[in-house]
Amino acid sequence: MKKRQLTGVLLCAALAAGMLAGCGQKAGTTETAGGQTAAESQKENQGEKKAKGVTITVGLKASHVEISNIETFKKGWEEATGNTVDVQAIDDDQFDSLLQTKMSTNGMWDIFIGDTGTQAASYQHAKNLVDLSSEPWVANLTDTGKEFVTHSDGKIYCFPNGGVNSFGIVYNKEVFEKNGLEVPKTFEEFNAVCDTLKAAGITPVYVSMADAWTVNQIINGEWPNILAANPDVLEKLNKNEIRWDSLPEFNDLYVRMKGWVDNGYVNSDMATATYEMGQKAIASGTAAMMYMGDWADPEYAKTEPSGKGKIGMFAAPTKDGDSRLAIAGPGGYYISNQSANVDAAKDFLNYMASDENLKLNMDTRACTSVWKSVDAENLSVTLQDTQSYIDQGLTEIHYNQTYVITPSDDANSSFLSVLLGQKSPEDCAKIWSDAVIVVGKQLGFDGFK
Repeated sequence: MKKRQLTGVLLCAALAAGMLAGCGQKAGTTETAGGQTAAESQKENQGEKKAKGVTITVGLKASHVEISNIETFKKGWEEATGNTVDVQAIDDDQFDSLLQTKMSTNGMWDIFIGDTGTQAASYQHAKNLVDLSSEPWVANLTDTGKEFVTHSDGKIYCFPNGGVNSFGIVYNKEVFEKNGLEVPKTFEEFNAVCDTLKAAGITPVYVSMADAWTVNQIINGEWPNILAANPDVLEKLNKNEIRWDSLPEFNDLYVRMKGWVDNGYVNSDMATATYEMGQKAIASGTAAMMYMGDWADPEYAKTEPSGKGKIGMFAAPTKDGDSRLAIAGPGGYYISNQSANVDAAKDFLNYMASDENLKLNMDTRACTSVWKSVDAENLSVTLQDTQSYIDQGLTEIHYNQTYVITPSDDANSSFLSVLLGQKSPEDCAKIWSDAVIVVGKQLGFDGFK
């Protein structure tokens, strides 16, 4: 108490001295003890405050550091505001569990980069996140972009990180042209294309099991056709009212995969083949087709320069030729409602939403735009093909953004098993169906309990 009283006395004395000293000064130019005017002192203090600024934390998967351009945006925003961005890259395998821990223990980052669609359900948006529906950049979203980031409650909690990507079959257009082939739309046409390629000494379909995730691209490419053939199936799968292996199109996929092996349509070294080997094979023309996403487009020419401009994409064929691509919207930036710096976090998102920065993101990523004001310029041959499907409405949203369960390794092993001939197509379809139900029960989802 004595210390506070003494401080008050000294403060009063200082004020009195200031008033006396200021008698000969013009109004509004009172000097401080250092010879500065009050206005100059205030300006200096504001500059010092800006220089110190606030620090916002951004949590993201380590693999997203480069593709998100976060370091570029961090640098620009820091220079413009005097604030600081603390980027915390987390091992991909640990990110989701750490995110949940932070949400439940009041230790959240200000911002994190996460998923959209059903894979974001665990974020419990209304409970944990800041509603961004009224932010200025929302009006600049295309209908497709808005669809991907609008939550089930009709609100927007996510700033899109990138654009739209598609999943289907990539192929070497030059190989098709030289062999007089057209894009197959039906199973019959697909088999005829494979027979022609095989006879020409070209591997029709490349499979790279050494990097098992690449085999999972098969279901990514086939899902839109399964969904299109069964319009009401998604809701039933999400409620566990039906099993995957009750769908004829799903069971037929495993039968067809076995047929690829039996007919010699896949590479003989598929068990040891790597993703890089697959890229080189497709780009060089020793193989013709591979299930993959269009986001992989830049990698083919890096692996094999002769493939530049030759890689296209088409939707997986169907029985009747009504083929569709799977499209996946971007993940994006979320602001935690635990943040003490919500205004600064919003300002960082608004900085990234400028046309200049949106264009930067488009120029450095293989995707199509979700923004009205910015087109993805100089689309590659692959992305031109996928854009055509999008323009025609021949797409379905990727099951990872609509199905409530992320398939486990046990589920994904079913594709390896059928291609290696370890189990029958029927058994492999059952493996997938059983495995996703196990995950649903573990997570306590309605209908799976």
